[in-house]
Amino acid sequence: MKYRPNLELCLRNLTFNVEPGLKVGVVGRTGAGKSTMSLALSRIVELCGGFISIDGVKISDIDINQVREKVTVIA
Repeated sequence: MKYRPNLELCLRNLTFNVEPGLKVGVVGRTGAGKSTMSLALSRIVELCGGFISIDGVKISDIDINQVREKVTVIA
């Protein structure tokens, strides 16, 4: 993911799995990418490579409003 085309990638090589029904908390230092992950997950900023999938479905293949209805982010 990049914030602008002329900038470097801000998320690289990020992979994780969450078992169905679990809730996840993301913690880390300032600048670690927590907010950037939530922007990518809610498709506020689109990915320039790779993908995010939920239940085996790429979120880029789902209507953006459905993604935002089903995923909850509490900041």
